[in-house]
Amino acid sequence: MTNKAVARILKETAALVELTGGNPYRARAFSNAARTLERLDEPVEALLERGELTRLRGIGDGLAGPIRDILTRGSFDLRDDLLGSLPPGLLDVLRVKGLGARRARQLWQSLGITSLPELEAAAEAGRLASLDGFGEKSQASILANTRLLRAYDTRRRYADALPHALHVLDRLRRVVPRAEIAGALRRKLETVDEAVFVAVAEAAALPGALNLPAETVRIDPDDPTTVHTRLADGLPARIRCVPAEAFGTAWWRETGSEAHVRAYEAAHGAPPPLSEETGVFERAGLAPIPPELREGADELEAAARGSLPTLITFEDLQGTLHNHSTYSDGAHSLRAMAEAARAMGLQYFGICDHSQSLKIAGGLSPQSVREQQAEIAALNEAFASDGGPAFRVFSGIEADILADGSLDYDDDTLARFDFVVASVHVGLDMTEDVATERVLRAIRHPATTILGHPTGRLLLSREGYPLDHARVIAACAEHGVAIELNANPYRLDLDWRWIREATRQGVLIAINPDAHSIDGLQDMRWGVEVARKGWLTPEQCLNARSLEAFSAWLDARRSARLTASPR
Repeated sequence: MTNKAVARILKETAALVELTGGNPYRARAFSNAARTLERLDEPVEALLERGELTRLRGIGDGLAGPIRDILTRGSFDLRDDLLGSLPPGLLDVLRVKGLGARRARQLWQSLGITSLPELEAAAEAGRLASLDGFGEKSQASILANTRLLRAYDTRRRYADALPHALHVLDRLRRVVPRAEIAGALRRKLETVDEAVFVAVAEAAALPGALNLPAETVRIDPDDPTTVHTRLADGLPARIRCVPAEAFGTAWWRETGSEAHVRAYEAAHGAPPPLSEETGVFERAGLAPIPPELREGADELEAAARGSLPTLITFEDLQGTLHNHSTYSDGAHSLRAMAEAARAMGLQYFGICDHSQSLKIAGGLSPQSVREQQAEIAALNEAFASDGGPAFRVFSGIEADILADGSLDYDDDTLARFDFVVASVHVGLDMTEDVATERVLRAIRHPATTILGHPTGRLLLSREGYPLDHARVIAACAEHGVAIELNANPYRLDLDWRWIREATRQGVLIAINPDAHSIDGLQDMRWGVEVARKGWLTPEQCLNARSLEAFSAWLDARRSARLTASPR
């Protein structure tokens, strides 16, 4: 279990203590311990094995025991007792943005609200506004956030659903001659509402062969070739059962999208039963279309012209930009992060800790910037002389875009960095006009190199602020600013639907992990998956450039910056 997973359970326990009216000091102790574990440079399990866990600040014997239990069985007695004492739906209420444990307890004690449907009904009836500390505006916000959360609960993030789907696929392949993932998961949509499989099997025999409990599986009464079940996380799953000679056509059709299938059949007619999917395209005289592109845009025309792009792969990436360390809110040291990137076979690593105004994330003061840059210089000297492959650490910063669109730091401090990722983190409740003007001003600043997570969205958790993407992309093209595709699976922002427009205007895309830990470096894989949906090629990706080419690009940017002035 990762440090963050242990910390997440401790944070939940802190909320449970507060929700049940427990000792606030105990709740604070769990919260503080969680923050300590999130910042650890090594696995908490290793410290426990060495008997060093209680040396950490805020973790004494009273917390070491629960942490040990979490590592061994995923929970501990107090948490189990607290969960057992609460109505089950109350935990869902805690997840509503704008509530928190104290207000959730108030709703429970005053109005008897113990579930999301009850919360939604109370807000619709206007019962929240009369409570102390709420009011009409708060009620409206809670209602909107509750509805969003309930809608989100019917979907899963791609990165969350895929492991469960692969587990089902493995079980299928143990009992049938052939099985594959289809649907939105195969097309690698950022969120999905169903897992779809195609299998060479008899539907009637499949539940028994998979040894599935009767209450978790059923054969579709309207389509006896389809078996319905659920993934381990509750996501609905559908298994289409076909004979081997029809597998290819069924796989193509079940992969979709509906728009792609309709467009194909309008142009080429419905394909006959075929054993291989490639035959569907061959009969129409088309090059095989990668599943990621089958969204009903112009992929059929491109396949007919032979102009489908050579899509980017994870192996094309040569460096990782926008990463965090213990200088701000990262879990691992700068050295550890850089060495992990080098061990992945990358040629360069960009450090982009938070800037000074984001105090909650430990933003860097100008003095801390100088200290970090001195460490970077020493690291680069060590990497250059250790006989290993060429590798360089670049000094970057994730500079907050302030409310007026200016960047966090004066121009002299900004000029010290090799590159600047400009991002909005606070004040997200904006109209489209306000958000767009704020971002446009940051793009025009000569120091801005990359626009970070352009809308600030968190998939299935928080909608991004509205943005006029067309104006933002045009400004990036004019000022030579790259746009980040933030590869964190909770973000995947820039939305892939805007990648083609950006690259059409010559804007480079940086697939950035926004890694706050060594494990987070691997998130670039999720970014590559959705970048492929945006038809991205290696040539259009900033960090697919070699160390030499990336350095040259930065040098050219720096030369241009010296002749410009902030606007």
